[in-house]
Amino acid sequence: MSRLLGELNEAQLEAVTTTEGPLLIIAGAGSGKTRVLTRRLAHLLVQRLANPYQVLAVTFTNKAAGEMKERVTRLLGSDIQQMNVSTFHSFCVRVLRRDANRLDYQTNFTIFDQVDSLTLMKNCIKELGFSDTQFPAKGQLRKISDAKSKLVGPEAFATAAGGYFETRTAELYTLYQERLRACCAMDFDDLLFNAVWLLKSDSEVAARYQERLRYIMVDEYQDTNHIQYLLLKHLLGDHDNLCVVGDEDQSIYGWRGADIRNILEFETDYPGARIIKLEQNYRSTGVILEAASSVIGNNEMRKGKKLWTTVEGGDKVKLFLVDSAADEATTIVEQIVACQSETPLTDVVILYRTNAQSRAFEEQLRRESIPYQIIGSVSFYQRKEIKDLLGYLKLIVNPADDISFQRIINYPKRGIGQMTLAQIATLARQAGVPAYEIARQSETHPELSAKTKRIEPFTAIIEKYREQKDTRPVDLLVQDLVTDLKMIDDLLAEDRVLGQARVDNIEAFIEGAAEYARSHGEAHLEEYLSEISLFTNLDDYKDVEDKVSLMTIHSAKGLEFSSVYLAGLEEGLFPLQRTVTEPEQLEEERRLFYVGATRARKNLCLSVASSRHRFGEVASVMSRFVKEVPDHLVEKHDLRKQGYRPTVSHPAHSQVGSQAQIIPAPSGVHYEYEPEELLRVGRVVEHPTFGRGKILGAEGFGESLRLEIMFSGIGVKKIMAKYAKLKIIG
Repeated sequence: MSRLLGELNEAQLEAVTTTEGPLLIIAGAGSGKTRVLTRRLAHLLVQRLANPYQVLAVTFTNKAAGEMKERVTRLLGSDIQQMNVSTFHSFCVRVLRRDANRLDYQTNFTIFDQVDSLTLMKNCIKELGFSDTQFPAKGQLRKISDAKSKLVGPEAFATAAGGYFETRTAELYTLYQERLRACCAMDFDDLLFNAVWLLKSDSEVAARYQERLRYIMVDEYQDTNHIQYLLLKHLLGDHDNLCVVGDEDQSIYGWRGADIRNILEFETDYPGARIIKLEQNYRSTGVILEAASSVIGNNEMRKGKKLWTTVEGGDKVKLFLVDSAADEATTIVEQIVACQSETPLTDVVILYRTNAQSRAFEEQLRRESIPYQIIGSVSFYQRKEIKDLLGYLKLIVNPADDISFQRIINYPKRGIGQMTLAQIATLARQAGVPAYEIARQSETHPELSAKTKRIEPFTAIIEKYREQKDTRPVDLLVQDLVTDLKMIDDLLAEDRVLGQARVDNIEAFIEGAAEYARSHGEAHLEEYLSEISLFTNLDDYKDVEDKVSLMTIHSAKGLEFSSVYLAGLEEGLFPLQRTVTEPEQLEEERRLFYVGATRARKNLCLSVASSRHRFGEVASVMSRFVKEVPDHLVEKHDLRKQGYRPTVSHPAHSQVGSQAQIIPAPSGVHYEYEPEELLRVGRVVEHPTFGRGKILGAEGFGESLRLEIMFSGIGVKKIMAKYAKLKIIG
């Protein structure tokens, strides 16, 4: 017992040993929340308060779940296979693999990733004859995802829909779900939606889980959305042994449905809940903590805490004022090089608000021959060669998967064109069967008989491995499939240099399958696909390589580095322009700054450029977040070659067009650069060609102001305000 509890501080010990009833653990950045979670789980098992299968611990990434399992295993001295430590999605997959038939789904359903979902949505838009300009696939998927996160199905969405665009989205939602079901597939949102719907509508299934799960623990509770909130509600039985760990100051995923109210209102949802605050920080210096706390203290939507550390003082926060994005990259890379003897590259990160900012840093790092890795770009499992291989494996497991069929029927090239694919799709819809079934019987269809010799080799491979999928170890099956497809030769033939990198990816995939086979005994293809289908790009991150890491601040959540360079701290970029008029969104931007700053252990560096190319050269205004850091904590380095540039307020226009006149911005409540802009998000405007529309987004200002406007009956257009001759009508 002393081994479990001996190294904990007073608040951590209280959190670990408080086992009964609802418990909210407010865990400040770097306060040891993972230690508390793992010790608490081990404590429950050592004290025999529950068997391993009676405890559920959920978090947001496979990596975090894996680390938690490893730590508990080390604490207990043995590997406990029945321990339920997983992501929300992985847990829901297990529920649905057992009982999806109660929702009229087959239990061997395929899980569609974002690329698969996007392809299917594009097919639906085309099938309904809608304009892909008015109804872009990504935008429609976002709306459907938002509906699913609120447990709103197609019928309820259609009933509530009003107006032309919402009605068409309802039609797409309905067709998209029909096509998913025809493919015997679920997208990521369906995993949560269907699991909650199953628990809500089937009392027998709900009772089974409520009786089994005696203790539930949730990590990163501030990032949960409404449907995850409902999932937990339906899993709790007569007991209320729910322990949630989170930090409202690190809630940064509101844009994808996370609801900060889940953590702010926990005591209301669970009366009598106990609250324990972890405020001792084990990561950052006192200076970094004071700087980050001073900024986040300006938010109103928070419970409040005061982080402290025994590592008092530390280097001041460095602030670099530069002329341009290129100068910013040069300055930061020079700093990295200068400190390389003290700080290894693997312990350095450059953080930015948007992915587009990485280009200047990549160029400068290459010039200086400094190795780097970009985190959060293309996931390993989204690379073309891996997606092609996965397409075969998915179709082998589930022949109803029309999206995988569409992707791979002509890979490697077999001379099967778009016209043949269209004929197969038409015949499949007419017969009410999967496209693969039509291809398998191509000789019986006159429209396809001329193509049978080209289609047969494809269906022969699928059938060969369908016979092996339940008996052959997954790594051997994958290796033989790669050989039969001649993938290695094909990739090298395309491009000897790039092809070799892709071959390396294929070999890495096979090695991953082999590792899975070694650790899961007799597990076969279907189980392996379920496992890897839930991987995210953050699960690819490895901190063992001697490379500088580049990533957005969202991708840095949960990580820590000795030196953090937080770039692009300018109004309109960080915080983003569209957030400055919305208090809740502005507070989330401030939380994002807080997350970025608290990734740093020893050194925190901020950078501000006087001008930046964003739809043209734009004069920049220092971010309010920089001004919220107390002066005595900052070491300023003014490297601007052009001398002092006065701070320019975001201008408003007295009239919009080529003769626009700049009006001095009135003083805001807190900042001189918070004007009431005439062309702000939400304004209704009229364009001489496109007619009436509503402003959805704005980038830049002055002559470089670029607007995103939804025009009635036309769709979204991006236009330069300078030339648009807009009339403000509401």
